[in-house]
Amino acid sequence: MYLPKEYPFIHVYAQQKPRQPVIIKANTEGLCVLLNALISAIAQSERNGMAEVFDGDAEVYEVVVRLVNTHDELAPLPYQIEKQ
Repeated sequence: MYLPKEYPFIHVYAQQKPRQPVIIKANTEGLCVLLNALISAIAQSERNGMAEVFDGDAEVYEVVVRLVNTHDELAPLPYQIEKQ
């Protein structure tokens, strides 16, 4: 599926096994909005950095970047909290 270059495409491939790399594939616009989300999370640590992007199926989703300072803040996984 083709969309114009100005659409920010990002696909994040999660690890399938421990110690595997996480792979991010993106176009230039996608990397730019991801970079802006990272910078926002650092610059405004009380807020999350956000990027609205498209995946390979042209479905829109949000990337949330949260700055944490402790190991406790890393766990549990955010989507596990939602299920409780």
